[in-house]
Amino acid sequence: MALRHLKTVQTALGRAEELVAMALVAALLIVVNLQIFARYIFHHPFIWPEEVSRLLLVWMTFIGAAALTRRGADLAVDTFIEMLPHGGRRVLLIIRDALLIVVFTVIGLQGFELAKAVNGMPLVATGWPTAMLAWPVIAGAALTVFHCVVRLIEQFANPSREVPHTPKVLT
Repeated sequence: MALRHLKTVQTALGRAEELVAMALVAALLIVVNLQIFARYIFHHPFIWPEEVSRLLLVWMTFIGAAALTRRGADLAVDTFIEMLPHGGRRVLLIIRDALLIVVFTVIGLQGFELAKAVNGMPLVATGWPTAMLAWPVIAGAALTVFHCVVRLIEQFANPSREVPHTPKVLT
């Protein structure tokens, strides 16, 4: 029962991650093309698109990475894992998720320390806080940890279930 609710939350969160990532890609497309037109057609470039595009790219990267983790499409060399029987595959995937939880917890904590350290510094062109470059690290790490925790809970709740290692298609 609790796992079903957790999966419902994960699905809703995953769809939100994907929508946000797509919106960020669209915004990045608009900002970069606006700068190209301003520079080469009107010969008067703006100063802010470089900063905004960097922010969009960083946010897109970390939110998109979390969405890929939810789908099981995180970066891996899975040749050896695919050759193992169900039990061995399950053990390795549990170890993988446990390690990812540790690594992304550390990354999130370091991102939080970075956000605190640069909190008072504004970006040059926009005047926005420099911490906006650190917050996607924290958000992406927290979302990735959440998805790995759900995968671990699934592994322990259904130990006999076949473990697909290939990414899920769009849902």
